[in-house]
Amino acid sequence: MTPENRMLSVARAEIGYLEKASNRNLDGKTDNVGSGNWTKYARDLDKLGFFHAPKNGLAWCASFVAWCFTQAFGMETALKLLCQPKGGYGASCTEVRRYYREAGRYFKSNPQPGDQILFTKDGGKECNHTGIVEWVADGVIHTIEGNTGVTSGVVENGGCVWRKEYPVGYAKIDGYGRPNWSIVQEEDEEMDKETFYSMFKEAMSQYRTELRDNDSSGWSEKARQFVVEKGIFAGGGTGPDGEPNYMWEDLLTREQAAVILYRFAVENGLA
Repeated sequence: MTPENRMLSVARAEIGYLEKASNRNLDGKTDNVGSGNWTKYARDLDKLGFFHAPKNGLAWCASFVAWCFTQAFGMETALKLLCQPKGGYGASCTEVRRYYREAGRYFKSNPQPGDQILFTKDGGKECNHTGIVEWVADGVIHTIEGNTGVTSGVVENGGCVWRKEYPVGYAKIDGYGRPNWSIVQEEDEEMDKETFYSMFKEAMSQYRTELRDNDSSGWSEKARQFVVEKGIFAGGGTGPDGEPNYMWEDLLTREQAAVILYRFAVENGLA
């Protein structure tokens, strides 16, 4: 696995995380949801002394990026990849840009997977948001961002970790900080059974996370309405938009199928 993919696998696992109303239940993706800017990302970095001062409760897009690098490589290597000093000012997007520029690793074009993308709303005087480039294809940049929203375009100081996309040349993109991946050795391509199972579980978890929303097809509308009204299907919490999440496209286990059949039987006096 390349260093870029090691870091990206960490970021992907965080998609769907919602910021918290207060400094509690920070580890659950959808616990204690609110707009207080409290996150596990800043909490963990604060414990390490990553930035010059504690950042929990403040805007956290840059903290999310730094956390993903730290989880993948440890703080010492993460700081080198991000071109930042320990106890620096990398929680500020403008300062993030400065660190990359001073290291000669800031680019205005040709984004690559693993780059730290930086956005501006004043023509480049300052940067106001950041994220991670996941991949680029057909003239579209796909990102994973913290402290964003589910709507299109740049959402600064939003409430979740989410996938976003922008056309190459999007006016609000200021540039790309590119880590020097050569300082991280690629992992051995050979793996034992335990490692394979762990990676498979992570991939399946990510795949199911992408399915667990309210996307559905028109042909199932009446059926979906029926099972919700009769209590045969129960929702799985709420989505980022606050609506009940029935996870219509998610996979169905035999155990879940048994519960659905049982609820149907109870509803019709068969059990």
